[in-house]
Amino acid sequence: MMKSRLKKESVFCCYFYMISIGGKRYMEKQKTEKEYQQGSELIQSYVTDYLVKKYQGVEKIEWQGIGVKYRNSPILGSSLFGNYVDTKVTIYASENSYFTVCFQLTDEMEYDDDAKQYVRLDSLNPEWVDSLFETELRNAINGGNIGDKMDKLAAKTLRKSTNGSPNAKVIYNLEIHELRY
Repeated sequence: MMKSRLKKESVFCCYFYMISIGGKRYMEKQKTEKEYQQGSELIQSYVTDYLVKKYQGVEKIEWQGIGVKYRNSPILGSSLFGNYVDTKVTIYASENSYFTVCFQLTDEMEYDDDAKQYVRLDSLNPEWVDSLFETELRNAINGGNIGDKMDKLAAKTLRKSTNGSPNAKVIYNLEIHELRY
C-alpha cells in the first residue's frame, strides 16, 4: 500500500513539474509576443504616417499582421524567440492595383533591455522608406513580386507629394502568425 501511494505521489510530482515547465514556457512566449507586437506597432505607425503624409495616390494601407519564424533545433529543441519577425504592408493604388513591402523587426527596431521595449533604429527613416517603396513598386510593375498586381498606369498615381493621401483607408494588424516555408 505504501509503495502504491509513493508511486502515485511521484507520478503526480512528475505531472506537476511538466505542467509547471509548460506554463512557464507559455508565459514567456506570451511576453515575447507582446514585445514583438510593441515593436511592430512602432513600425506600422511610423511607415503608415509617413506614407499618408508624403505619397499621393494611396487608396489603402493594409498591414498583414506579424509573422514569426520560431527557431527549431534538433539538439536544443524549439525556442521561444523568433529568429525572423516581420510585418508586411500591402499598399493599394486601387482595389486591383497593389504591392507589398516587408519590414523586419530586427532591421528597423532594437530591443532596449533597460526600457524593456523595442525602440526605432536610425535606419527606419524617410530616405530608407522612400527607397524601399520605389524598389518594391518597380518590382511589382515588372512582375517580380509574387502576388502583387500593379499596372504602370496605377503606379504613376503613387508618387511623392506634399499633399499626401489624407483619405487613405488604413488597416492595422498586430496579430501574430507563424511563418511557414
